[in-house]
Amino acid sequence: MTDLISVIVAIYRVEKYLNQCVQSILQQTYKNLEIILVDDGSDDLCPTMCDQYAMSDSRVKVIHKRNGGSDDARKAGILAASGKYVGYIDGDDWIEPEMYEKLLCFIQTYKVDVVESGVIDSWKDVEKKRVSFFEEDCYKDEKFSKVIGPRLLYTGDFFRHGISPYLVTKLFLKEKILKFQLMTEPSKNIVDDVMCTFPCVAETRSLYITHECYYHYRVREDSAKRLIRSDIAPIVMKCYPDWIGRFEGALPEDNMERQIQFFTMYLLVAKVAFVFDNPDKEYYLAPFGNVRKRDKIILYGAGTVGIHLEHYIRNAHGNNLVYWADRNFKQLSESSNVYDPQKIIDQEYDYIIISILTETAAKSARKDLVALGVPENKILWIDQEYMKNPMTLLKTAMYKGKPVIS
Repeated sequence: MTDLISVIVAIYRVEKYLNQCVQSILQQTYKNLEIILVDDGSDDLCPTMCDQYAMSDSRVKVIHKRNGGSDDARKAGILAASGKYVGYIDGDDWIEPEMYEKLLCFIQTYKVDVVESGVIDSWKDVEKKRVSFFEEDCYKDEKFSKVIGPRLLYTGDFFRHGISPYLVTKLFLKEKILKFQLMTEPSKNIVDDVMCTFPCVAETRSLYITHECYYHYRVREDSAKRLIRSDIAPIVMKCYPDWIGRFEGALPEDNMERQIQFFTMYLLVAKVAFVFDNPDKEYYLAPFGNVRKRDKIILYGAGTVGIHLEHYIRNAHGNNLVYWADRNFKQLSESSNVYDPQKIIDQEYDYIIISILTETAAKSARKDLVALGVPENKILWIDQEYMKNPMTLLKTAMYKGKPVIS
C-alpha cells in the first residue's frame, strides 16, 4: 500500500483542540499522507499553529483563506489535494492511529471507491460508538442496488440514515468525490456533508462498510450543529429541488425523492418546527399532534432537536416550558438548564415531548418515562401519520406566507 492519501482538515477557532487533532494524523501508522490544513480565516492562534506544523513535517501543507465555512474550506482543500484517495477531519476532532491504514486496506482488498467506518461520540468522560445501519460487508453493483440504494438516505426507521452522512468517517477515491465536493453548496453548512456523501455513494454504487470505529467526534455544546439559526427555512425553500437533482446517479428503484422527503421532514421538525404552525392559532407544535399554547410542557432530550425545540417553546406565546431533562445531563454545563430525568415526576405538567427524532431512542425514552410513572397519554412524539407519508406534513410548512416545499 503505497498510494498517497490526502487528509483535509477544516480549521476555524479550534486552537484548544487543534494539537490533538493534528498529532493524531501525524502519528498514523500509514505514513504516505498529504496533510492539508485549511485555516478558514481563524482569528485565534490556529493560523500560527498550522504554519508551525508545516515547518516541522514536510507532509503538511497549509492554506490560509477568508472564512467561508467548513464546506468552503473542504473545497479549497480538495483543489490542492494530489492524493489518489481523500479523507476529511474537523479541526476539533481526532482519529485512532490505524485509521487510514485500515481504511485503505479495505478499499484495496475489496476494490471499492468508498469505505465507511463508525464514529465515536466523545464527551469529556464518556464515549459512545455509532455504526452503520447495514451489516459489515462489501456492497457493489446488484448487491448495492438491492440492499443499500433503497435505504441509503432513509432506512425506514425515523430518523436513521443507512450509512452516516459524515465525510470524516470515510475514505474516498478522490476522482469519485471530487465532482460532488466542488458543487455549489448554497445551504451554508447545514447539509453539506449529506448532499456530498450520499450523492457520491449513490453514483459510485461501490462501498465497503466496517463497524470498526476510528474517528472521535468531540461533542461540544458550542458546536455549529447545535447553534440556533434563522436561515434554515429559506435555505430549504431554495435548495430542495437541487437536493433531488444531485442524485442523478441513483436508480429509479432507489426511490430517492421519497428518501429526500423523509430527510427534509426530519430537518424541518428538528430545527424549524415553527414552519408547521400558524402563529395566530391557539395550538402549536403540529408535528407532535398539536399542543395548546397554555399547556405546560416538559422536554425530554437535549441534543440538537431538544435545543431547537427548547428555543422555540421558550419564545412562543406563553413560554410554558417547565422542565428540560436528558440522560446525559451530568455531561452538560450548569448553564444549559438541563436536569435529571428522575425528577420529572416531581414537576407539574400537561405533556412531555420527547425531543429526540431517532425512533429507537425515542421508544427507549418513552419506556423510561412510563417506568417513572408518567401516563402514556401525556407523552408526545412525532405523529405516526407523517411516518407513512412525509408530504402530509411537508405540504403544511410555510415561511413568510409561502410554502417551504412547492
